[in-house]
Amino acid sequence: MSEPVVSHEVRSPSLSDAVIPLVALTVLIGGSVALFGLKALDGPIQVALILACAVAALIALKNGNPWSAVQVAGQGALASITSALFILLAVGALIGTWNLSGTIPTLVYYGLGVLSPGYFYVATAVICGAVAMSIGSSWTTAGTIGVGLVGIATMLGVSPAITAGAVISGAYLGDKLSPLSETTILTAQMVEVDLYTHIRSQAWTSVPAFLIAAAGFTVLGVAGPPVRDAVPESIELAKLGEIFWINPVNLVPLLFLVVLSVRKVPASLALLASALVAGAQAAVF
Repeated sequence: MSEPVVSHEVRSPSLSDAVIPLVALTVLIGGSVALFGLKALDGPIQVALILACAVAALIALKNGNPWSAVQVAGQGALASITSALFILLAVGALIGTWNLSGTIPTLVYYGLGVLSPGYFYVATAVICGAVAMSIGSSWTTAGTIGVGLVGIATMLGVSPAITAGAVISGAYLGDKLSPLSETTILTAQMVEVDLYTHIRSQAWTSVPAFLIAAAGFTVLGVAGPPVRDAVPESIELAKLGEIFWINPVNLVPLLFLVVLSVRKVPASLALLASALVAGAQAAVF
């Protein structure tokens, strides 16, 4: 006679089951930062993330899920973030090659000539929002245009910290409202709704939040921290001119990326292609 098959009843997770992994994650990451400071990024935080995953897996086993189901769920989760991983790798290449090719220094050079401390913060937010909406990536916007704008802020004598906040505000707005954003596309696919319906739904929260932030940046530009230790433009422009050959051709990688994004080329391929163009340009200029 064959052995009887033992069936395990799978129970739905309770509220405490859902909260415990979140609490564990918060405590572990907070403890890592408290113990190691910034060095936590070199390993302790990764260990904390793995331990938090282990806590969630143990709760799944406690509720009767077989380990094979936990593995399948993990495989599905990794598959869903593949595009984001490709973009993350491409962004690293893009930032490096745009610096080598002179694209970011050229943006800084020209930005010094057109931006004024009075409206610098709100202009930063609007520029980053427009760029992120065009290319569909907040990471790329913050790591390229955003880096250039923070550099301009230092030279103009305005607050780099407030500028970084404006960069993030604009970059996240554009990312949420862009039909090229991998997170926006992924969310629409997961909940099985039309992409543009999802974007319109996000606009109801993202746009008012950005308008409030833009109003705050406008006030900070007019009545915020005073301009201090501004570096004379002539000195900084001369230094940039000594290191890089500043000319409009340096902006070709940026224009190339915008064109590919408008033509709806997959984000990771567009970023890598722009990085290759910038790398070739760096060898020439």
